[in-house]
Amino acid sequence: MYKSKTLDNIRGKKAAAANIIDDPMLFVQSALSDIPPDNFDRIGGFPVLKDALGWIIFDCKIRKGETISVVELSPVEAQIKHRQIKPINRGFNAVIEATVEATRYVVLKDKKFLDRIEYYDTIVRKCGGPREKEAMKLLFDLVRE
Repeated sequence: MYKSKTLDNIRGKKAAAANIIDDPMLFVQSALSDIPPDNFDRIGGFPVLKDALGWIIFDCKIRKGETISVVELSPVEAQIKHRQIKPINRGFNAVIEATVEATRYVVLKDKKFLDRIEYYDTIVRKCGGPREKEAMKLLFDLVRE
């Protein structure tokens, strides 16, 4: 993991919660901004998204590096709240990839990540639905702040 608020939280607690989501807007918001506290429940002291399909709480061991740290995750507790089958959606997958590139851009400020985001945006415009397109608009708004 690159230096981030998430890594700081893991260092402090030596544990983390992962939310399983399938909403592209929520994915972008959770990666690039702060989600309001009323969108969370607390499980064992950890915030888990009310709209998540499920969650996993992990114990974490950290190996600190110069620019990145490696976090080893060991699952402790989990819950699946909703089971649903969704078809593969290239637009949603492109939002995920663009969001990963956006988190790298925020940390490293390298233009190559913006170029990759633009590439994934072309896929979203072609293959995504309204929610994926809205998520990409939010991603661009957050990256340009």
